Formats: sequence, structure tokens, C-alpha cells
Amino acid sequence: MRLSPLLLALSLSLGGTAGALTLRTAGVYALPGADVNHARPLSGGRWAVSADNAVMVLGRDLKVGRAWHTLAGGVRFLAVSPQGTRVAAMTRSEWTVWDLDSGAALGHGQIYADHLGFDAAGNVLVMYRGALLRNTLASGPERFEALDVGEEWDDFVASPDGARAVLLGSGSAQLVDLGSGEVLAEAELADDADGLAATFSPDGQTVVVRTGNEAFLLTAGGDVTDIEHGSDFGTEDSAVYFTTADRFVYVGGRRGQTYDIASGKAVGQRFSVPSAGGAARGSDGTFLALGRGVARFDPTAHVENVRTQLVSSNAWLGAFLPDGKFYAGVDDFRPLRGGAPLNVGPLDDLYAFDAQAGRVWTLNGTTVRVTQAGRVRALATLDEDAEYETLNATPDGTVAVASGYYGLAVLDARTGKVTARVTSDELDMEDIHAAIPTPDGRAVLIVPHEGNVVRYDPRAGSQQTAFRLPSGAEANFLQVTPGGTVAVDYTDEDGEQRIGLIRPGAAAPYKTVSLPATVRGLRFSPDGKALAVLTGGEDAPLRVYDTATGALLASAGPFNNVSSLLAWAASGRQLLVGAGLLGKAGSVTVFDVLP
Repeated sequence: MRLSPLLLALSLSLGGTAGALTLRTAGVYALPGADVNHARPLSGGRWAVSADNAVMVLGRDLKVGRAWHTLAGGVRFLAVSPQGTRVAAMTRSEWTVWDLDSGAALGHGQIYADHLGFDAAGNVLVMYRGALLRNTLASGPERFEALDVGEEWDDFVASPDGARAVLLGSGSAQLVDLGSGEVLAEAELADDADGLAATFSPDGQTVVVRTGNEAFLLTAGGDVTDIEHGSDFGTEDSAVYFTTADRFVYVGGRRGQTYDIASGKAVGQRFSVPSAGGAARGSDGTFLALGRGVARFDPTAHVENVRTQLVSSNAWLGAFLPDGKFYAGVDDFRPLRGGAPLNVGPLDDLYAFDAQAGRVWTLNGTTVRVTQAGRVRALATLDEDAEYETLNATPDGTVAVASGYYGLAVLDARTGKVTARVTSDELDMEDIHAAIPTPDGRAVLIVPHEGNVVRYDPRAGSQQTAFRLPSGAEANFLQVTPGGTVAVDYTDEDGEQRIGLIRPGAAAPYKTVSLPATVRGLRFSPDGKALAVLTGGEDAPLRVYDTATGALLASAGPFNNVSSLLAWAASGRQLLVGAGLLGKAGSVTVFDVLP
């Protein structure tokens, strides 16, 4: 599906400055494949679900009836008021409450927390600096009052009816009545908590508590019950669901195990589940399987019906090819203007990819493939010892370097051979964070665990410092122009984000660019004259710089949950970002780059 293009430029930086560019939205494309991690039942068989950074209301037929795309980050928690009239979502740094019927935002605020919820009256609950706070929204989003449940807490999860909450503090967890403040049950923690998840039984009397290091049952007025193998339980929201009033299931990976509430013991054998995302129980007794989309789920047979894909906020894979087509996707390379997906070989277990000059390189587990003109070639199966995770090719796409913490391998697309291998021990490095070939393919630039970027010559087996960064700086990753200019993303000793631009053979950057947020992606234009930078920030996360001067030429955004995908057309006149525009449905944005 293609959405209507926006005709106006999103942003123009340095207006009136010679050489400034305009980024004009050429198209926004919606692709399936959103991750659904949270689901809450609504009346009439409907569901409120998270979909990457969006919150969607699904009908009984699982079709989208309403969607909010206004959150800048991924949804970390989702709640529905006991009356079923309000929906609230929490990201890492903000919360929003919407009216279900009108779709209007009732409140929005900035706060660093993992959970939010509602009390029995439909007031918003958040935790801040150890205190559980309540907001009626009647007096504005900043008017919070503390509940009388103490002030030494780290996190909380409220029950669906808003009557109770699990409070997690240093060394203990409590089940508390939010109306009276009465402690209904309490457990001493054996280990420091590494998170919190709490799933309430259908009657609200018992709750499965998971801390990342242990799991146990709290029952109002009863004793604490340890759960067998509870130390293996994760804190994913949908990993626990109740099948009956006295049985629950824990899902880890694609395996489920039933447990008895009274004893905390496992019942029966482990079984396969169709989705690794777990499931949620509806108020009418139906179940929803989560993961890459949603599906109706039958917990008695452990099967789901046809999975419904929801629009993703991101594309993680993408490339412009010489045929003028641009491809992007979550799980595949699909042409954005329609047609069959690009065949680059298997994409499950894909660790990394790079697309340069019509060649698409993929690192699939330990296998490296290269695709050109519709032909897929498996160049090599690498050993597992290096733990390969990155893949970078030369600007002409002929040579690539696969790297991991403990080694790297150089591959040549023309011969189909691995031309060099070296371990981090042989390089006398603790580990390797990134590596990229020089434009001629004869050497490799390596980002070590610490210290300056190293130039390694595979034929001579020699290495030397490629260039020096400021004292205390830590390099993250690199990009290189066809002419040999290097852009190195690094964090300085004060934690600030910088990009250093370094000419071939130089010992230090000739220009340094300061950035307000962590860099997600770097890409030079095909002619090397411009550098596109994608950050995780909310303020103009896409920025284009002049390579010669370091001047900011243009900026755009904000985007939905930002990926790391950037791709230039061969002409340098179009730029693809793997994210939709904030507030709108979309997975990919393509810009016309205009002088």
C-alpha cells in the first residue's frame, strides 16, 4: 500500500546558504510485519494491541478499526481502563492516554518508567522516584498525587480492574489493595530484580510475578508459592496466560509449559506453540497469539488460525538497485511500487546485509551470499568461532568484510572466494566492534574494543593506526566514500555523539560534527559529496551534511520508531529511510533530494 505523497519539504536547514538541499517527501510506504508485544481485551471481542510504536484497536475480525501513530518510541507497556473507555501506552520516556470512542488524546507526559496503569476509577497510574502517582487528567497531565502505598518502590503493575497492584522494591514484592493501601501478600526476593512482569488470574486473586531472576505466585491472604523453574522465566508481557482459573502457561521461545496455581509445579510435558510472542486471554475467554502480527489462538490444541499482519513502523532491509527500483521490508526485500520480492537467498537467521552498486550482500548465520542481476551466489560458509555479526562492502560492491567479536573474513564477489581471515587474537585485540574494507578492497579499517581505528593489510599481515580520535573517545562504526574519505561515528569522553570526517591518509579528522542523539545509520551519497546520518533522536533525526565542509545541508523528521536503514539511489537524487513519518501509518519514507 502506498500513501499519498506529501508535497511540501519536511525541513530545510541553513536556508539561504550556498549548497543547501531540500528533502521533499516523494512517498511513504506501508509494509506488513509489525511486532505485537502487548494486547489488552476490549468489549465486543475487540482488542487493543501494540504494533511497534503504534497502538491499534482491532475488531473481532482482527481488522484495524483505529490506530494511533504518535509515539516516537516502541511501546513498552499497554493498559486499558477498567471501564474500557481509555487506552494508555508507555514508551521508554513518554506516556499517552486516548479516549477509545473519539480517538482524542486525553493526556501526554514525559517520564522514564517501565509501566503505567489505571486505578478502579480510570485514573492514570505511574511510578516516579519511588512513589506510585495518580492523575485524574481533569487538571492536566502534570497534576499527579501520591497514593498511600509507601515511597520505596522501583516498579509496579496494576490489575486489569484497577483494584490491586504488584509493587516491586528493594528485596521484596507486595500485592497491595490500591483503595486501602492494605498489603494482601508479600514475598522476599532471593535475588536482585532484573525487571518486573505480573499476570493476574481471571478472578484477580492470584498473580504470577516474574522479576527476571525468579518467579512466584502471590495470592491475596495466602502464602507465597514458588514456581518450578521460575528462575528461567523472562519478563515479556505476553509470556504468561491463564488457561483456567487454576492453571497458567509460560511460553519461552516457541515452547510452552502448563503450571498449577496451588503448587507452582509444572503439569504435563512441554509443548510447541505456533508463535514465540506468547498469548493474551480475552475477557470473553478467547485468546490472541502475539508476535509478528496477531492470530486467534486455541490453547487446548495449541494452534492458531491465519495470522494477521499489521503495518510496521519500520523497514529493516532495503536497497536501491540499478534498475531504478527500490526495495524494502521487515522480513524481505519487496519492491515498493509492487512486484515479486527480491531473491537474495534465505532471510531467516539474517545477521547483516549491505547493498552497494547493484550487489546485495547477506550474512545469513555463517553463510555469506551476494546477489546481482537476479543471481544469488553462496560465497562461503564461515566458521562460528568469530561470531560474525557485521557485513560491509566496498562502494563498488566487489569486496566485503564480515566481522565479529573474535575475527573477520574478507570476501571477493568476482572470484567467489574468501581472500583472508584473521582472529582478534592474531590482531592482538580484545575484540572487534566493526570492520569495513577500504575502497580498493586491499585493506580493512577495524574498530577495536578500545583505542584508535586500525588499518589492517591482509596480504602483508600488517596493521597500523589508521587515524587518531580525541583522548577517551570510543569509535562505533565507519563509512567510506569511493575516494577514501572516512566518516567515523564515535562517543567522546563526555558521552557526546560525534562524527569525524577524515581524508585519505590523514591522522585526524578535518571536520567534526556534533549530534544530539545516538547514531543509528550512516550513508555517503554515491558521489561521496554528502553524508546522510540517521539518529535515534526526536529532533530532526535525519540529517544530511556536506562532506567537504561538514555543513548541515538539510534535515527531516520526526519519524516513527526509527530503524538503522538508509539507502541512496545511484543518482544521489533520492534517499530512503526505513521508518514512517511520526503520526502517520507508514514503514518507509523516500525523499527527493533537491538542490
